[in-house]
Amino acid sequence: MQDYQKEFIEFLVRTQALRFGEFTLKSGRKSPYFFNSGQFDTGNSAERLGYFYASAARELQKEPPLIFGPAYKGIPLCLATAIAYKNHFDIDIPFSFDRKEVKDHGEGGWLVGRIPDTDDNVLLVDDVVTDGATKVDTINRLKEALNAKVTGLIISVDRKEKNAEGGNAITALEDSTGVEVRAIITIQDILEYLPGKEIDGQVPMTSEIQKQIETYLAEFGVDE
Repeated sequence: MQDYQKEFIEFLVRTQALRFGEFTLKSGRKSPYFFNSGQFDTGNSAERLGYFYASAARELQKEPPLIFGPAYKGIPLCLATAIAYKNHFDIDIPFSFDRKEVKDHGEGGWLVGRIPDTDDNVLLVDDVVTDGATKVDTINRLKEALNAKVTGLIISVDRKEKNAEGGNAITALEDSTGVEVRAIITIQDILEYLPGKEIDGQVPMTSEIQKQIETYLAEFGVDE
C-alpha cells in the first residue's frame, strides 16, 4: 500500500466519510460500514481529495491525462484533480465534464471545458461504481461522439461487493468497455491498515468491527 493510500484512509475517518455501525444500503443490505462522499464539503477537503485522485491517476498512467468528470459528482472531482496535478506535481492538465441536459444556446453542446480529441488520454474520475451502467454510457458516448481514447477510471472506494445480480460491477464495466478501473483504496486496504490504528486519540476500527466487516464480505464480497 502506498503512503497516499494510508493517508486517504485516515482522511476518510477524519472527515467522517467512512463510518462504522449499522447502515441500510440502497440495495437493502445491512452493512457494518458506510462511505459517504457528501462529507467532502469544504475547500480543504476538496483540495486533499484532489491530491488523492491525482496520486492514483499518476500511478495508473504515466502520460498526463485529460481529466473528465461525469455529471454530477464527477464535476468537482475533475476540477480538484486537475488543480492537484498543478499544485502537487507541477503538471498543467486539461479537464472536461458533461451536462445532464444539452445546452442549445451560448457555447451549446453537452460538454464543458476542453473537448477531447484523439490525442488525449481521457481519464474519468467519479466517486464509486454501483451497477456501472451510467459509466458505460458515458464512456461509449465519449468514444462514439468524439472518437476519444478513454484510458481509465478512478474511483475513491471499491467495496469489493457483489451487485444485485451476484456479479462484480467493476469487472463487468472493464470487460464491456476495455477501460481499467482503479480505486484509490478498497475495503481490503481498509481492513489491512485500520484495525487497531489510533487516529486523533481514537481507534475507529476495533477487532469487533473488523470481524463484522469480514463476516459481511464473506456473504456479499466478490471473489478475488
